Amino acid sequence: MMNHIMEGFGTLFTLWNIFILVAGTLVGLIIGALPGLTGNMAIALMVPVTFGMDATSGLTLLTAIYCSSIFGGSISAILLGIPGTISSFATTLDGYPMALKGQAGAALGNATISSVFGGLFSSVVLMSLTTVLAEFALTFGPAEYFAVAILGLSCIASIGGKSLTKGLLSGFLGLFIACIGMDPQLGIKRFTFGSVNLLGGITMVGALIGLFGVVSVLKSAEKAQKLAEKTSKMPDVGSTWIGWKMCLQLLPTWLRGSVIGTIVGIIPGAGTNVATFLAYDIEKKISKDPESFGEGNPKGVAAPESANNGVTGGSLVPLLALGVPGNATSALFLSALMLQGLATGPTLFTDHANVVYALFLAFFLANIIMAPLGLFLLRYMKTILSVPESLLGGIILAFCVTGVFSISSNPFDVLVLIIFGVVGYLFYKFDVPSAPLIVCLVLGTMAESNLRQALVSSGNSYSFMWTRPITAAVLLISVGSFFAPIITKMMKAMRKRRSNMITVDDMASSLEEEIEED
Repeated sequence: MMNHIMEGFGTLFTLWNIFILVAGTLVGLIIGALPGLTGNMAIALMVPVTFGMDATSGLTLLTAIYCSSIFGGSISAILLGIPGTISSFATTLDGYPMALKGQAGAALGNATISSVFGGLFSSVVLMSLTTVLAEFALTFGPAEYFAVAILGLSCIASIGGKSLTKGLLSGFLGLFIACIGMDPQLGIKRFTFGSVNLLGGITMVGALIGLFGVVSVLKSAEKAQKLAEKTSKMPDVGSTWIGWKMCLQLLPTWLRGSVIGTIVGIIPGAGTNVATFLAYDIEKKISKDPESFGEGNPKGVAAPESANNGVTGGSLVPLLALGVPGNATSALFLSALMLQGLATGPTLFTDHANVVYALFLAFFLANIIMAPLGLFLLRYMKTILSVPESLLGGIILAFCVTGVFSISSNPFDVLVLIIFGVVGYLFYKFDVPSAPLIVCLVLGTMAESNLRQALVSSGNSYSFMWTRPITAAVLLISVGSFFAPIITKMMKAMRKRRSNMITVDDMASSLEEEIEED
């Protein structure tokens, strides 16, 4: 490993890559801070840009944007009470009250150092755990990879939002889209409708940029007036350094949040929302003063922010080691790797070890750069957050079209961008989650091709599903992963019905008592 780390140092440490690392961190920080613009959208826009770079530079850019944009969402959450990213909602609960009390600088500094700590922790886990999983995955065959793909697909039940039906509908649409193109074994055309452009399937980059970039612009345009009204109410930002004494007090909170975030990030389908609220809830429960949470408790900022960036490294563990994207962000990284001609999984570590370890180091350094850069820029966030939404929307749409067209100079890719942008916006309006569609779109092909190969190896027998121990174990975990959220929702519904029945019974008994008294 030390040899690979040194090789990664040699690959990463060039003036160009360091410049990209700093620039990517700055861009991600600004985009994450702007309400309505997400880190996923920024990564989606930059994926086509990486096509003209070498693999190390391209992945370094995406890594820097990923790490800093996750943290950037806390800036508007604290200053405006508007989460810059969905995962920053938990930070709003205590960060915004701190800002209203005149402690905006302390809250921003707290969020910065907490995010850096969580990011560094997850970077170390990413470097150590991914290599172990990759070595273990060397024993995998088509049957095991099919089971792993099913495990990734099973997460659609947990990322489907409030409605399980809508989540499954989104997932099935993703599987249907994944079937478009040529049959991987028989070479038969499937759902191409006579179009030559569909023989190779739907362009992944165009679909992802449509779902993230175009939809974000449409959503921002819809909410532009509300955001403009709230921007003028930002508090002043003073000193952002919280002091070494406060750092020591928050250290246990950072450790708990980082562990929670990293573990949740590794689990396919869990995501930053689960990590931040879980870390916040645990910190509140073990606190000696739980009533102070929601009123401006510094630990209410430190817990979700350390968990937030703890997810970053953890989410790439299953992608790099097994080739399974567990969330939308890792799916974007997968598309970037595909553009560079790199295949995820164990072969990535044997054939391109210098690129992989350069990526690990880029994760680590991006979080270090984020500390001084974030603390310096936070005093100027009023200017950045006051950028007109209409101006940003036009620039982003131009980037979307230019980026998609530049990959293969095919106008059909722009049509894919528009179609998926419209579909994503309709999903948003009807409260249908897009994450299941993305995961199934990416993993559908992997599951089908490995299933076909496993059937050929076993003589068209499905017995490999229970005769191969690893395959059987992973499939059992997949079943549990799929049905666990369903069972949980059913239990919550039953509890709610019981509580309602008890309430009705209490009301009836009280009425009877009043009648008897009369």
